[in-house]
Amino acid sequence: MLIRYSPKVEHLKCVTLTPKEGLKLERSMVFLLPGTNEVTDDEWKAMRGNINTEYKSGEIKPLAQSLKERNLKDMPPSVAVKFVAECTNPDTLNKWNREVTNEEVRLAITKRFQKLKIEPSEEETTDSSESITHEKPTEQNNSDGIEPSEEENKEPSEKDSDSEFGDVDFDSPDRLENKTVAELTAICKEKGIDTKNLSKKADLLEAINKAGA
Repeated sequence: MLIRYSPKVEHLKCVTLTPKEGLKLERSMVFLLPGTNEVTDDEWKAMRGNINTEYKSGEIKPLAQSLKERNLKDMPPSVAVKFVAECTNPDTLNKWNREVTNEEVRLAITKRFQKLKIEPSEEETTDSSESITHEKPTEQNNSDGIEPSEEENKEPSEKDSDSEFGDVDFDSPDRLENKTVAELTAICKEKGIDTKNLSKKADLLEAINKAGA
């Protein structure tokens, strides 16, 4: 579902997800940036009790409640493009970049990446490559069994990416390389590093390393 974060002073907000029976959670915390953010229905239920003040003030509120489609990939292109234009969250943009198939909306996502000077994550590029492989199998893949081998090599990286969110050692250089821009930004905030002029992953990593990460 889509939610809008409208703080009086722009900043990244970390919201803890409280586990509850029946909820499927793949991360322990959600990072919100001003504008449009997308979370799962279960994540919203897990975070709702931790944002009562922000919810009552309207600082954080769910969007598109009147629409049948709650996720951007299911919305009409004309509506989806408007939400993309409001998004500044790299995690959300990368999620949309992986899931959305409509060309008009994908173009809007690409332009948003460029405007924010954010590079699409390598994880999303890998997903796209897999999609192309499955849609256009070659005779060699069918006869020699190459395709299953490639899938086996790629699947672990996807599982690893799902598990890395708040449960790892942030101070490990090897782990930092695998984190998203939003996660690195949060780490910088915790260490008191000014991120105003740091928009690229490489710049954030360099800043964290210089700070003694």
